Amino acid sequence: MLSPLTREAAVWKDIALLDSGNFEKCERYGDVVMIRPEPQALWDIGDSAIWPSAHLSYKRQGREGEWTFNKPVPESWNVSWEDLTFRIRPTSFKHTGLFPEQSSNWAWIRSHVKPGMTVLNLFGYTGGATLAAASVGADVTHCDASKPVVTWGKENAELSGLGDRKIRWIVDDVQKFVAREIRRGNTYDVIIMDPPAFGRGPEGELWQFETHLPFLLADCAKLLKPGSGMLLMNAYSLGFPALAIQNLIQTSIPFVRDMKAVELTLKEESPRGFELPTGIVIRATW
Repeated sequence: MLSPLTREAAVWKDIALLDSGNFEKCERYGDVVMIRPEPQALWDIGDSAIWPSAHLSYKRQGREGEWTFNKPVPESWNVSWEDLTFRIRPTSFKHTGLFPEQSSNWAWIRSHVKPGMTVLNLFGYTGGATLAAASVGADVTHCDASKPVVTWGKENAELSGLGDRKIRWIVDDVQKFVAREIRRGNTYDVIIMDPPAFGRGPEGELWQFETHLPFLLADCAKLLKPGSGMLLMNAYSLGFPALAIQNLIQTSIPFVRDMKAVELTLKEESPRGFELPTGIVIRATW
């Protein structure tokens, strides 16, 4: 039932973790090098020669922060993973519109999701998992509370040549949408979710990971087809151990048969090659 925690390092050509340390990371997105906060990087930096080459760096000030530009940077630019293309835009919350460690999940989705399967992507952000599923012929429903990031996801679909695939783009509070899908009698073969630690829906609906996740998972059990199916859940928002999330999934979705817990990482290109931990994902099947 439960497997030991394993590690997977994301594989990219267009994105690289150049170095990390002192609670920061130095990354390359395409040709643009940036420095961002990284609370997991407890160690010293490995290659001090890389950092001064950064085009921009981010310093947090309260909930938001500010970018400092050392060299000209376009307002947005594209990067690719395999045959998928994503638009990158530095935001005021330090994000870029992409979490590169998630490419490990996209590879898993492509190897497990089959054409014609119905997939629900909750907290779908800018659509990486949605595009991975759609690219192998799945019918995907993408739900996120933020209209700008759903629009961003549609943009990524067009850039990836997937604009004509069966994707429903939903701007809604995830909890409300799932409840409506239950009332409609809809079911799915696969549910993917990346719940944040804290969030607000389009009408101010509250989301708090440890409070609302058990209820959401119980509702997801009513949407999942019990004969066979899959659940992929990122679960690193508050640092809960993988076993705690596995136990919650098992009690919420009793027909789960197998679960694999994976620590997603990014590997430095510096000579020491440290792996930066970026979060836990649970992959459940039945």
